[in-house]
Amino acid sequence: MSPNLYDRTNRLKDDIIRLKNAVCAYEMTDAAKYPENFEDLGMDIAMRAEAIACTARNLVGSYPVSSRKRMLHTVTDAQGIEVMETEMGYEIIIPQLLPKRKGRQNVVFLLEPLSFALECFCREKEICRMEQAFICYTYEYAKGIPVRGIRDYDNLEAKEVLDVINAFFLLDDSGAFCELHYRTKVGKKNCTHIEIRRKTGQMWYPEMALESV
Repeated sequence: MSPNLYDRTNRLKDDIIRLKNAVCAYEMTDAAKYPENFEDLGMDIAMRAEAIACTARNLVGSYPVSSRKRMLHTVTDAQGIEVMETEMGYEIIIPQLLPKRKGRQNVVFLLEPLSFALECFCREKEICRMEQAFICYTYEYAKGIPVRGIRDYDNLEAKEVLDVINAFFLLDDSGAFCELHYRTKVGKKNCTHIEIRRKTGQMWYPEMALESV
């Protein structure tokens, strides 16, 4: 094993130990008595796990014996990212979006696999980028989630995701060309659906009304 690889794998193992400790602290915290601490610890777990995933991805993808393309295919499948064509445009399914965070990794965990999935989709389909678009983010939560677990719309990673979508499906994501809507629903799992539709006049879809949570 080369010294560089040895150092990188050791740092990765240290990060995994810290993640394990964070999970133990999360498990032992009383969510009812200390809701803010519980939420902070949960975000710490997510941040550490995503950082580990990014570190591992970069480690594996940086050696000639590994195919970064193959690795990104695996990561995309693991995250459950789906891209499909619909009657009026496209739909993307990605993992649940989290509150914006400061830090080097930020949403790299999601954006690189998402960009790869969209690139693969666009290679297989003839894409006509939309000049006027209607985009709806649907935040799906697994059944049984308490009301306090449903997040505000204005504190999520949606803008970073929109920047990636813009590069493949839109001519421009400014307010002059793109109309954004948000909704929440209770479903089978925690994930985010993004509908990208061609905007034709005043658009309103009854099925897109906010669902009760």
